[in-house]
Amino acid sequence: MFFILFKMSQSVEIIKPLTENTKEFNNAQDFIKYYDLNKIELDKLSTCALNKKFKVNGYHLGRKKGELKLIPLNLYRPSEYEIHQQDTTINDKVDILNKKIDRLYIKLEELITLLKSYQ
Repeated sequence: MFFILFKMSQSVEIIKPLTENTKEFNNAQDFIKYYDLNKIELDKLSTCALNKKFKVNGYHLGRKKGELKLIPLNLYRPSEYEIHQQDTTINDKVDILNKKIDRLYIKLEELITLLKSYQ
């Protein structure tokens, strides 16, 4: 038998919805300048809130070991060439499977014919 203990908090923090407009930056340097001026306020926000509130062209905001990082978007999104290569590989594998199924079906029909001839 398992027991799960929950620690009850004395206070519950109310999270306010993000209603402010999104601030966009053309490059990483502009965001870094803004961050340096507003570091204390921005460090209080979650990465989810930061990504909703701020858009940095070509980057996603993240944290590593508590420090805010600009992560290039190409680390998350494969290129069109990579997607095409994956699709081609998948299509080739499907074709191979279809051919094997066809051969298996032919062999099965031959086996059925052979078994019927023994009756």
